[in-house]
Order: sequence, then C-alpha cells, then structure tokens
Amino acid sequence: MPRPVPAAGAIVATKGGEEMRFVREDLWRSATVQQNVVGGDTLRTNEIGNLAILFSDQTQIRVGRNSTLTVNDVAGGQTGNTQLSLQGGNIWARAARGGSGVDVKTPAAVAAIRGTDWSLSVDGSGKTSLIVLEGVVELTNPQGSVTVRQGEGAVAAIGQAPTKFVLVRPNDREQMLFYLTLRDGLSWLPATSLRGSARQAERARIEAIPPEARTGEDWLTRAEVALALDGYQAAAAPLAEARRRPLSAAQRARADLVEGLIAGAERRWSESAALLARAERGIDAKRRVTAVYGRYIAASLAQPNRVLPQPKIAPNSPEAALAQAFIAGFRQDLNAAADLATAAEKRFPTDTRLGVFSSQLSLALNRRDQMRASLERVRAADPNDHLVLAMSGRIKADVDSDRMAALADLKRALEAAPGDVAIWNELGMLYAELDAPLEAEAAFRRAIAIDPQDPLPRANLSFILLDQSRVEEAGALIDRALDLDPDFHVAYIARGRYLLQKGDMPGAIESILAGSAANPAYANGLVAAAVAYYQNGDIELAEQTFDNADRLDPNDPVTAIMRTAVALDQYRADDAVRFAREAVKRARSRGGDYAGLSANRQSGSYPAEAYRFIGLHEWGRFYGDRTFDPFQASSYFDQAANVSPNVFRGSPTLTSVETGSDDGVAAANLVVQGLLFDPLAVGGRLGRIDILRRPFVDAEVGGRWISQDGKTGWKTDATVTGFSNEPIPTAFNFSASRLRDNGLYTYDQERLDSAAFFIGSAPTAADRLLVFGTLSKNEPGEFSSLTETVFNVGNLAVPGVFYNRDTKETTDFQLGAGWSHTFGYRNVLTAAVFHGQARSTTDTQQGGIAANPELVLFELLRRERTRTTATVVALNHMIGFGDVTLRYGAEALRGKSRVEYEQDYRDYVGVPIPPYSDAPVDADVSFSGTRLYADAFWRPTDWFEAQAGLERVDIDVKGASMDENILPRAGIGISPFEGHWLRAAYRSDVLFPSTYTLSSLTTVGLLPNVIPLELGGRVDTLALRWDAEWSPRLFTSVEYQRQDIDSLSLPIPETYATVNAEEARIERVAATANVWLGYGIGVFGTVGAASSEIQAGPAAGSPVPFVAERFARAGLTFVHPSRLRLTVAQTFLGGLTSSTPLGDSVGLKLDDYWTTDASVTWETPDRRLVLGLTVLNIFDNDYQLLTNLPGQGRTVSASVKARF
Repeated sequence: MPRPVPAAGAIVATKGGEEMRFVREDLWRSATVQQNVVGGDTLRTNEIGNLAILFSDQTQIRVGRNSTLTVNDVAGGQTGNTQLSLQGGNIWARAARGGSGVDVKTPAAVAAIRGTDWSLSVDGSGKTSLIVLEGVVELTNPQGSVTVRQGEGAVAAIGQAPTKFVLVRPNDREQMLFYLTLRDGLSWLPATSLRGSARQAERARIEAIPPEARTGEDWLTRAEVALALDGYQAAAAPLAEARRRPLSAAQRARADLVEGLIAGAERRWSESAALLARAERGIDAKRRVTAVYGRYIAASLAQPNRVLPQPKIAPNSPEAALAQAFIAGFRQDLNAAADLATAAEKRFPTDTRLGVFSSQLSLALNRRDQMRASLERVRAADPNDHLVLAMSGRIKADVDSDRMAALADLKRALEAAPGDVAIWNELGMLYAELDAPLEAEAAFRRAIAIDPQDPLPRANLSFILLDQSRVEEAGALIDRALDLDPDFHVAYIARGRYLLQKGDMPGAIESILAGSAANPAYANGLVAAAVAYYQNGDIELAEQTFDNADRLDPNDPVTAIMRTAVALDQYRADDAVRFAREAVKRARSRGGDYAGLSANRQSGSYPAEAYRFIGLHEWGRFYGDRTFDPFQASSYFDQAANVSPNVFRGSPTLTSVETGSDDGVAAANLVVQGLLFDPLAVGGRLGRIDILRRPFVDAEVGGRWISQDGKTGWKTDATVTGFSNEPIPTAFNFSASRLRDNGLYTYDQERLDSAAFFIGSAPTAADRLLVFGTLSKNEPGEFSSLTETVFNVGNLAVPGVFYNRDTKETTDFQLGAGWSHTFGYRNVLTAAVFHGQARSTTDTQQGGIAANPELVLFELLRRERTRTTATVVALNHMIGFGDVTLRYGAEALRGKSRVEYEQDYRDYVGVPIPPYSDAPVDADVSFSGTRLYADAFWRPTDWFEAQAGLERVDIDVKGASMDENILPRAGIGISPFEGHWLRAAYRSDVLFPSTYTLSSLTTVGLLPNVIPLELGGRVDTLALRWDAEWSPRLFTSVEYQRQDIDSLSLPIPETYATVNAEEARIERVAATANVWLGYGIGVFGTVGAASSEIQAGPAAGSPVPFVAERFARAGLTFVHPSRLRLTVAQTFLGGLTSSTPLGDSVGLKLDDYWTTDASVTWETPDRRLVLGLTVLNIFDNDYQLLTNLPGQGRTVSASVKARF
C-alpha cells in the first residue's frame, strides 16, 4: 500500500500471519513483503510469525514470533537515533557501526544501543533480556544502568536495576531468529514406507519388469519411489499408469497421497491440501504422517495469514518425530527443531532420514560434533542411502574441504537419486568452489529442470553467470526466483550483485541488505554487502560487515582476501599483510586454493601483492609460488610480478627504484598467458580496486620532468581503460607515451614513442578472446668513441685517432590474438597467433685522423637497414588428472629478414686504410621453426610438488644447416618444515625467434635468469632455491643458478655493438632478507656473488663482461594511509669488468661503486591527482659503464598524473 515518502523502511521478508497497524489508524492489516513502514507504525507477529525489516538508515531488524514492535522514529527524522518500542517478544538487529544509534524502549528498561549486532527479548512479565554480539549497549531504567559490551548480556525486571552477565560462548546464529520454510518440509515427507537404499532396490526390481507386465501396485510403488529418487515430475507418469488400472481403496488413497505431494511441489497448495486430506482416511499409519503434516503445510501456504492448529500425532515413528521437529523449526526456530530431532534420534538411531535431518540442523547451528555424530550413526546403518551420501558430501565440502571426496559422494548419491534437486544444487555449489563453472552451470540447470518451482538453483546459477559477467542472463534468473519466492534471501543477494555489476550502487546495497535482513547468518550475503559498501566508498561500513562475516564464518579465506584488497586500496599496508596471512592460513587449513578475485595484470593476486606493496617482493613471490595453479590467471600475473635479477650490472632506473630491475620479456609473456585465462583482466581500475567487476571507463594522463647533469628532458603518457557487460563482457586498455631524454652525453639523449592496446572478451561461458598490439619507435642517443692507434700509410706508421659515431632508429611492432576454450573442469585448449615486425636503420661514421699534423686520413659512411617479420601459430592444451596437470602443445614459426646497407669510403691520402669495399649489400634470409613440448606438473600434497617436461625446438635458416634441439626440464619442491620451501630445477632453453609462447616458462616456479643470446643460442640452467618464513616478521630466500651458455650475444651499454662468445658459464648466488617492521615499513636486503667465464673463442678464460662478482642491495619501503609511498634503496656493484666499445676486447676492470636512490609518490584523497619524485644516484657518485664511459650522474624526475 502506498505510504508517505520518504518511508522509514520496508518489510523484506515474512513468514505468515504477520500484521501491521499504520500510524493514526486502528485497523490491523496483513504485513506483506515490500510494504513501506513509516514512523508510528506498529508491527506484530503471531505464534508462527517472523518479520524482517530494512530501515532507511540501513538498520536491519528481525522480529520473532509473538512480538509487538512500534517504530517511533528513524534516524534522520526528528531525532538522531532510531526510536523503537518492544512491548513483548524478541527482536534481533544489526545497525551501522559509527552511524546513528538505536534506542529500544521496553516495559522494564531502555536500551541505548551504539553497537551493531544485538538481540532483545521481553517476556510476559515485562522482564527484558539483552545480548550484545558486537558493539556497546547501555541498558537503563530508573533503578540503575549497566554498560553491556560484545560477548555480554544483561537482564532488567520491572522495578529492579539491570544486572549484567558474561556469555561464555556467544553464538550469533542462536540469536538471529532462524526458522525453516514450510515448502521445504514436503521434501522430508516420504510417500513410501520403504527406507534408505531399499527404495533403490525396489525401483530396480520394478524397472526390470516390462512395462506391459507391471501391475497397478508396481506402477503405484514406482510413483512413490520416484518422488524420493527421481523428482516429482518423474512420478507423474507412473502415477497416471497406476490410475488406469484397478486399484483398491487403500491403493487409491496412496495415489491421492502421491498426487497431493506432486501438487504441493508445483505450488498448487489448495489442490494439494484437498488431495492429502482425502488420502488421510485410507492409508497406513506411516503414510498418514505424511498426509497429515503435508496437508498442514499445504493449507498453511494456501492461507498464509491464517494460523492452523498443529497436527496432533504422537511421535511414535521416525516419520512422525521428523515431521514434528520440522514444524517446530517453522513455528519456533532451529534450536527447537534440533532439540526435538536429537531426542528422536535416541529412539530411532538407525533411521537415515531423521539422522540426516538432525545433522543438517547441527550444521546450520554450527554444532560440529553433533553434526558428525548424527551422520556417522546413520552411515553405519545404511551407507548407500542417497541422503546419507549427500550429507557426507556436504560435510566434506563445507567443513572438511575434502572437495574431491565430496564430489565422489555426491555423484554416488545422484546415481541413486538422479531426481533429487537438493543434491544437484549441492553439486553445483561444489563445482563452483572447484572453479568449474561449466559443470556448475550444468548442475544448476539440471536442478531447475527437475524442479522449476524451486528458486534456489536459479539464484545460485545467477551467481555463476555474474562471475562470468553474463549480467542480463543472471538478471532473468533472479527475477524468476523472486517471482517464486518474494522474500528469498539468496535471490535478494543475487539481485544486489546484479545491480552492482550494472553500476547501480544504491540499489545494490539496498537489495543486499534486504537479503541479509531476511537471513543475517548467510555469510556470503555479508561479504556481498561489504563489497558493495566498499565499492560505493563506505569503507567503515564495509569493515563492519567484513567483521560480521568473519564472526559467522571465521574459516572462509575469501573474506580475508577481500579485506586484503580493501586494505591495499586504503594504503593500510600492515592490515593488508595481516589479512593476506590470514587468507593463506585459512585456504591451507581448508585444504583448498584461493581464487584471485578479479585480479588484474598489474598486481596479480591480492595476498602476494600485500607484500610487494611494502617492498617485500621475495616474500610476495613465496606466497604466489606456493599457491600456483596453472589454470588460474592470477598465478601467471604473480609470476610476471616476480622480480627477475639483472645479471649484467643491475643499476636501478626511474621505474625500478624499488625492485632494482625492470620487467623483461618473460614477464610480458606470462601476462599474456594469464590474460588468455582471464582476458577481462586487461581492464583494471586506475587508482582504485574493484573487487567485483562493474562497468567503468578510467583515463589517466601524466607528465614527467627529468633532470640529469644540468640537462632536462621530459616524458608524457596517457592511458584509457574500461569494462562493459554489453553486448558481451569486454575490457580494454589503450596506452601511449613519449620520452625525450636529455643528458650530458650524447648517448643519454634518447627519444622513444610507444603505444599499446589490449582488448579482451568472454563471449560465452567456455570461450575467451584476447587481441593486443604494441608499437614503439626508438632513437637511442648517439654513441661516439675515440681510440688512439697507429695507421699504416704506405710504408709509414702514422700515430692518430680512430673515431666511431653511431646513430640508430628502430621501430618494433607486435600483434597478437588468442582464443581459449574450456571443455570442462581443468581442461582448456588455447590457440594463438603472434606477429612481429622490427625495422632499424643504423648510420655509422668512422674515420682516421693523423695526430701530427692533424689530418683526416680516411672516412667511411655506412647506412644499414634491416627488416624482420615473423609469425607464430601456437596451440596448447592443458588437462588435469587428479593431482597431475598435463600441458602440451605445438608452435610453428615462419619469418623473413632483409638486410641492406650501402657505404661510401673516402680515401684522402691515396692509400686504402683499411681496404673497405663500396659495394652495396642487399640480402633476404627466410627462416622457420617449430616447437613441440609436453610438461607434467604434480602436486599431491601441500608440501610437495614436481614438474618434468621435454621440448623439441628446430630452427631452419635459409642457407644454413637446421638447428635441432632436445630440451629437458625437471624440478622438485619440498616443504620439510612449516614455512620452508626447498626447490631444485634443471631446464634447457633455446632462443626461439618469437617474443611470445604458450609453453611453460618456469619449472616449479623457478625462472632462469635472462641471458642475451644469438638466434638459436642455448642456456642450460640449474636452479636451487630455499625460501624460509622464520616468523610473521622475517622471511629469507637463497637462490643459486648455474647457467651454461652457447652463443652469448651481450649488448654493450650505450652502444650498438655486442660481445659474442661461443660458450660461457655464469654462476650466481643471492641471499635476500625481507623484514616486516610494522607501521607500514618493509625492509629488504640482498647480498650475493657471481663468477663467470668465457669458455671458448679468442677471449676464453676471461670473465663475462658486466657481471658483478659482488653485489648488494638494501632499502626500505614506507606506506602511509594518507596515500604516501616512499622507497629508499642502496645498491652496490663490485668486481665488474667491461669490454671496449666495439667489443673487440674484454676483461677491462671497472671500479666498484655504490648508488643511493629514492622514490616517493602521493595521491590526493580522491585519487584524482598523483604526484611523484624520483632521484637516482642521490650523492652523484662517479662510476663507469665502460672504460672512460661515465655512468648516470644524479638524476631527478618529478611527475604528475591526473585521473578522470
């Protein structure tokens, strides 16, 4: 009925027989769902009634049976508090922390509530009882006052001062006024006197009889059994066959019973009640229990505002005892039902239906010991009963986290009872937990087909579709679920998620809170409410709701992961680490892995990012590696985020002060592999985190000022990213940048233009598409060198100088497209095409100048152009067999390289010095390659994993013999003690002329250090690593790699030349410590040593240039909730050698040096503006890149970014 606007609140759930009286009216009317409530209204419930109300200030209240509540005022009205009067009965409430208070007046006292979760009851004498689950309540009357806090209670009688007591084991669920819904009761009422697996045996007996030979009794029994095992729709046909045959009066009554139960399942309540009433008079005592209680349920649902007398059947049979307990659960609460069921179990200990019912109640009330005892008792009596198997599977899934064992039990249960909609729904939930959305969807759709009148599988299926951003499909299911049951709490929560993912935040919050009010113990609903609050910017309310969810389910890792994300978003670094640790602890204790939850390609999974956020990258890597799942996109993003050491030198750049190393090609490849599992991750929010995807478009533009040795340069960049649900879920990211660097030396004067795009979509539940491209145009600074030498001019030796000046321009272009298809659980096929094109132009000027007299002897001008194109077609299949994941695939490459150069030699003294040719060169070279690989990853337990594989790589360059390689790889990981992780791996890799591959890049999480190679060059890597978490504050890692190298091609810094070696070896060991100090501070430090040797060629025996024999790095990162982030680091490199600028000589020693670097960023509270300052080589220490080639002096960069 329309009410004045704005309303104080609305009724969101009813049970039956509830009434309300409008302000300034005497008429009592039925209370209906969605009826608005205004100040002055009074609500009352009868002996079975129960109301859920959501007020406009987001206070949620449940009113128990035989209660009368007056809504005097709601916060925001005439007072700052919500004013209620409870004349009798009981209420449970949840209010917003830090918001307006709630004052409840009772006959004995006034409760001034400044808390969140509490319950209040008033008995017939007016005595008031208060229990506080969270928050603070002041209970006051004229005789005195007490302050009641979390875990405490108080009692006040009329005329007596309140007294306080302490709750020894507070249980939220027992205060939340739960009850059972009547429709579900029909499923517990059997149509047959057969029990347990005897029903299956009878079905098999009848099915073995040809249909034409079956009697009326056979068909009737088949219909009775079908109701329990095959679903009510499957019972209709045999029932019709039975009615076509002569039946006795008793058989006709049994047929009426079956038909009445079918009518009830189809919500034809009045017809059901009439049929069951007729059946009562002609059936045996056991079936009469079903008829009597079934009629009561059907008649109550046909007239929900009328309270019918409870059936009076003595509980002398398990059927009667179960029915009585169920009705108590409806008329009173779950506690009453559980008490009756427990008492009945003592009299009927082997009845499987009663035992399973009691076990389910114990699970809902969190009475774990009693739950297991009930199940084990009936399992011993009949282990093949489908109800026993289903309950066993539920406990294994929800409590024990033994998901594969649960799956086996549920499948066995469905073999016995393929029409049990509850088991199909349970199976769908389990598949969703296993991250098998196709199987989950199929199970829920099967449940819907079996029972189109049940809203639960529709609501649960909508969550699967929402996870896949199939928003409109989900919306239709949610609407139908609410049509079937207008106060169904799961559907309310689902509608809230639907509205959130549509971008309607106010509507999302209102709907989710309505669902939470209807069932406040639904922990998933609380998590959804917390996410909605957070994504709406209501951080304090989100934290409160997360606290509530943690109280109800303290073992759920998803809540902790989400809290990690919120803490990261709020720059609460210490909270992020604590929640991350809690998330991993819960996930491991439940025996399962965790999902990344809308992870993005920039940050990876939230638990690992919590450590990286405060500079503890090795610790973050530990968590990412321990939870690696080859079917999860976030695992690849974590590996991409891992810091790969720069073996050759390793000084920080403007973008790597914190890590000391920029991302390499392997990181980009891992990102692409992850995006093929979750292409929607290409679009991540800028400056904030969306835990659940919703439509958005974010833009960011930035500028950077760079000062180096008195010279200034600049950089600009822009990014646009977004996501849309329609017409199909699609995300995009476009970026561009321009750099104009300007240093004291010509080689520091770099010009770089770059752009990239990523587009990802998920057109179906099984298919994912990714398209991406990158473009860069680079003009490195000019390199020039002077070398004193002696020229032979005829018969004269002329001292002088040889000079070399190089300039270069390169353009690189990459395009990629990939498709990924899921066939089923852990069964994914991926296909991709990668195309790359690189062009370069190098201008070289060389010459000789005599020293005395100064005279130009000769000059050479050369221009070299190269163009290389390559296309790779890749196919990959991954499939899991229990604990083993098999990954295999093939890749084929075709490419072409064109080289042309022309030169002009000028001889000014008439003697060729040296004898150059002027002949131009123009050559085309085609090449091809194939890669075949197979890899197996085995993780039977949390403390052991192994990986082994073999790769065949062939490279065929026109005019040269084919290069054929067999590349083995194997690794093992063991956790001998809690917190310690030992790994060893060996693998061989060949430089394939392609940037991207679908093959595995790591072995048990170990990635070989990057070594520059010639085409077809090979690296054999032995890697050993020991990770150790000594305490929540200290982590260490030690990693050793020995790499045997064929065809090394090492770029010389600030030149276009390379040092080439046929064979070389590098051994490197690094020890790292990460310390979480608290207060937002992470301290990191690394020390290490390396040895290297060129093993073949003219420089054999010399160390490999630019490999530091000794190195160290230490620093700290500080993060403050004001959105400030600071990193200071010190880097040491010692024992370095270099080559000459042209690479014709190696082994030239360089001095040891230190650099100190710092970077700080600050965001405005609205995140619209980001300011940054980076300083490299703060103390302007001198060092050399090559002999007589100075390194970077003090460099200062100031940046600003604006977001829209």
